[in-house]
Amino acid sequence: MKTLTFKTHSSASVKAYLGRNMADIPAEFPEIFGAADQTCLVTGTDAPPSLRARALALFPEGKKPRTYFWLPPSEKAKTLEESGKLASFLFKHGLSRNSLIIAAGGGAVTDLAGFTASVYMRGIKWISVPTTFLAQIDAGLGGKTAVNLGSAKNIIGAFHQPELAVCDTAFLDSLPHSELRSGGGELAKYAMIGPASLRRAVEKNLSGTLAGDKAALTACVSACAAYKLKVAAADERDETGRRETLNFGHTAGHAFESLSGGRLPHGEAVARGIRFALILSAEKGLLGRADLKYLDGLVDALRLPPAASVRKDFRKFLALISRDKKARGASNRFILLKGPGRPVPAEDINPAPLKKAFEGALK
Repeated sequence: MKTLTFKTHSSASVKAYLGRNMADIPAEFPEIFGAADQTCLVTGTDAPPSLRARALALFPEGKKPRTYFWLPPSEKAKTLEESGKLASFLFKHGLSRNSLIIAAGGGAVTDLAGFTASVYMRGIKWISVPTTFLAQIDAGLGGKTAVNLGSAKNIIGAFHQPELAVCDTAFLDSLPHSELRSGGGELAKYAMIGPASLRRAVEKNLSGTLAGDKAALTACVSACAAYKLKVAAADERDETGRRETLNFGHTAGHAFESLSGGRLPHGEAVARGIRFALILSAEKGLLGRADLKYLDGLVDALRLPPAASVRKDFRKFLALISRDKKARGASNRFILLKGPGRPVPAEDINPAPLKKAFEGALK
């Protein structure tokens, strides 16, 4: 097991506990759980029995009161309405500013529960327990919490660091190949924007990870989570530009999700968004042909299925990227690459290269 702790500029502590087959987290971190008057465990209604059993092994019931709240499956949970239902549930059961929310699930669960924790009684403590591969390396870490506004992803949100993020790779044992491939989209992102050491770790373990190898999964979770937390701590509120690099592939990826009506899994959408960003980087003269071929090979290694669910509507795509919260008032804004580990922002790009990247990403 490994505990990582970083201090943010706001003096908040960013802490994560990484490993496999953990047990009794409250005993490991009495300074966090000892002060809580009661806890609420939040997870999804689609959580399999194995996930619930693992969550209870991590957080066994003690003498203090424990309540349970069930969210709708997947992105359906990420609405203001569901956040209001959770807040009403917390109030009804007497949770106070000394209480603790434990969010166990994929990125939708940690986003919704973390956002509700940020606004309930002007902010209460919470624990992030990402249970999918994608959430353990990205979505469940860093303190960005949000809900969707219609088809626009993560428009209403807050920065609210969890007291602790618990990444137990035993949660990943029963995931189907499609879920691992979806998480692989974020894995490829880290390999492209991160330092050479992280890129080597991802390349070494990529095939094993996609095959469900336990050691490879644990190695990738540890490496990517450590990098994400380091970046999030250095630029907690996305003010200096460093944290923005984590958006690589996401602007186009979110648009592809919307164009699919939510049928394209997030990780696969990000992988398509990465391919879009690579092509656009080459079209803008930032990325050389050799680097394009090398980095695009990492996307090929994910063996993405055809993007049949995505509408090939370029005009709608332009509208979606212009409304993306990361556009910052520009007509569009992307993170592109000048080479491996060299992300750069670019904005107000003309439609012609955008269309070429759009078509290439959805082949």
